[in-house]
Amino acid sequence: MDAHPTRTLVLQILRMIIWSVIAVALVKFAFFPNQADQVELNPQGVFELPSVSPERADIENTISLNATILRDESSAIKATQSGEVVWLFVDNGATVEEGAKILQVKKTTTVEPSNPEEMPYSKETYHDVYSPAAGTLTLDALVGQPVEIGQAIGSIVPDTFHAQVPVTPDQLYTLQSLPDSATLSIKDGPAPFDCTGLKTVSVHVTSSRDDGENSGQSGPQLRCSIPSNQTVFDGVKGSLEIAGGQVTDVLTLPVTAVEGRFREGIVYIPGDSPTGKPTKKTVSLGLTDGQRIEITEGLSESDVVLEFVPRTDHEEEEQSEYLGG
Repeated sequence: MDAHPTRTLVLQILRMIIWSVIAVALVKFAFFPNQADQVELNPQGVFELPSVSPERADIENTISLNATILRDESSAIKATQSGEVVWLFVDNGATVEEGAKILQVKKTTTVEPSNPEEMPYSKETYHDVYSPAAGTLTLDALVGQPVEIGQAIGSIVPDTFHAQVPVTPDQLYTLQSLPDSATLSIKDGPAPFDCTGLKTVSVHVTSSRDDGENSGQSGPQLRCSIPSNQTVFDGVKGSLEIAGGQVTDVLTLPVTAVEGRFREGIVYIPGDSPTGKPTKKTVSLGLTDGQRIEITEGLSESDVVLEFVPRTDHEEEEQSEYLGG
């Protein structure tokens, strides 16, 4: 009967010893990790800036831009004589041709006779106002209304349209010289057709600022006229494809390797050592498709240049200031 309590005591002692060993092991793992000497890691490679050699390739700088179809600007109708409106040749909302009579103005003047014995008399002259363009008439004048010379008395909303697309300077340089026309495609519209009279215009754009005020800026736009036999609608979106030129089997570089895009650029020749400063070299440029650019003079296929234009000290200072360095 006495053996049972003894066995229980022994088991309790063994249990305490085992838990003590586990606790000591955990403390060692947590606070006394392996103290073996660490092998110092030394860089074995040599860092070099990526470089590239000119390669022969074909370049076609046809670009496709998102365009918007817009109605041509309205033409203002202005009174060309002061007087009173006495006759309307057409009604408001009518379709008129360029040069059509719109209304008639009567001017009344007092004539002083050369003979002092004669009484002054009134003289009436009539003057017709003509439409400055073809389109739909919007008239802001009534019979009996007095008008002054130069006063706006209506407008002509044309039935003609144009395609317009904003462009960035680098896109203009990519094209270099604009063709006379471009191909306009409209989704779910007519088959692609020529949009003629392609030109660059400057458009004044008004936008709202955070303080509620409006700010305006001018930006370059490409614009071309839509033929009158094409059915289009104001505000419809389309794609304008412009062919800027094509060359074959010419020396080229990635655009990332060239500083500049038009006529003349700068490439960077790697230094003699990995830490050496690259040397600038001026090259003549031709066409570009946005990925590669033609090198017309200054390099050969055996030359090596940096694949990416290095940042200038000024750019590094600006980035440091931006990051708070």
